[in-house]
Amino acid sequence: MSQTAGQEEPAVRPSTFVSRDDLPGVRAREEINMLLTAHDPEVAKANLAQLTERHSPLLREIAREPATSAVNPSLRRNAITALGHLVSVDNLNLLTDLARRDDDELVRASALTSLANTGLQLAVPVLADATGSPHPVEAVAAQKSLAVLTARLGPAAVEAVLRPEQQRLVAQTSRGQTAADDDR
Repeated sequence: MSQTAGQEEPAVRPSTFVSRDDLPGVRAREEINMLLTAHDPEVAKANLAQLTERHSPLLREIAREPATSAVNPSLRRNAITALGHLVSVDNLNLLTDLARRDDDELVRASALTSLANTGLQLAVPVLADATGSPHPVEAVAAQKSLAVLTARLGPAAVEAVLRPEQQRLVAQTSRGQTAADDDR
């Protein structure tokens, strides 16, 4: 006797094959994920060069994704790095927002580093404010980023946008010294 005798067959829902070609957003996300997850530094550098302004909206979306999402944390940090190379108003605004307000100290540090790598004077106040952070990773990233920007722009350009109480930071960074060095 059959074990299913007297029982109804479960309903079967018909399925349809969906081609990824019909989903351009999925294809674009997969492309960016592949470009951002290279493990070899040479490949990662080459991949970064392939990213253009057309990738910025999706990169901003990845950079905003919270740590609680299923996104690989290095993917988020790599997206933040890429945004620093694709300088635009929207990208700079997001990097500034992440540097000041993100919940993750490592994301804030990545955003600070990316802001410094833009080479723009407008990053100076954000970096200077973050040097006083109680979070060591963020504070050190801000100090080193400010030193990089000072070397790139020159002490006078950096000092010109700082508040008077922050101007000592330029003297320290131009000597290669950071606040962390003063604590020793």
